[in-house]
Amino acid sequence: MIQLVARESKGTSPRMRISFVIVLMGVIAFIGCDGTNTSVNKNQSNANSNRADFKPPGPIAPSAVADPNFKPCNPYFPLVPGSTAKYAINYSSGLVADVTVVMDAADEGGRRVFTERSQIVDRSGGMQIVQSGVRKFVCDGDRVLILLETSENNIAGQTSSSEFQFRENSVMMPDPATVSRKGSTWTHGFRTTFRSAGQPDAKNDVPTIVSFEVGAPAEVTTSVGTFKTVTISRKIGETTVFDSFAPGIGLVKRQSTEGTRWELREYSGLKAVE
Repeated sequence: MIQLVARESKGTSPRMRISFVIVLMGVIAFIGCDGTNTSVNKNQSNANSNRADFKPPGPIAPSAVADPNFKPCNPYFPLVPGSTAKYAINYSSGLVADVTVVMDAADEGGRRVFTERSQIVDRSGGMQIVQSGVRKFVCDGDRVLILLETSENNIAGQTSSSEFQFRENSVMMPDPATVSRKGSTWTHGFRTTFRSAGQPDAKNDVPTIVSFEVGAPAEVTTSVGTFKTVTISRKIGETTVFDSFAPGIGLVKRQSTEGTRWELREYSGLKAVE
């Protein structure tokens, strides 16, 4: 498990500390790490496995139809407004969840901002996880910069929210020339604020640093086809995540050293390119 909580506020209750860790692990699922605390998952999953009141939310969808003539600034992170990608997540704890990712775009403050909305829903109903995330990106030439990330979380009926404040010019995906060079590296960082009803905000004042490195090209097979990809590893703390990106599609497969796996199972508004 990745320990993101470098500092805790004085007077923080044990329940809040546990919630903070669980939710941070879940939110980091959007970034790409193991979204669960295995021991907590097993206990809570067993405790809640017989509950029948879990009602998954309705599916999310983009606000507009994808333009087939849209040209992304970066093919490995296409940011196509109107696009949808769906994944299956298999957590190391044995939990299985479905992920839907949709993309919209609008002019904000004189620049084009791409808004990605994500929804993770526990497929089994045991842990009763529902997480909704928002990430905002802009293009800087043919690079993709991340501006912010927020998350709303409902874990076994316990609600909370998290906010990630990224450093200025945090690169999510570098230019294609950099991506094509094996061994290319870069970093970005963020601070985290966690909010839970009836509790003071819990802030991690020490930045969490994410280290990226480009690996070798590889063919990756999923249930929706075989793709030519570039693998980019990301290290946060002691955990490394290996993301496989296909030009025109974006993320098609993910493997964490913690054991969590993502796989693309459906997409629309996106088209693989050579």
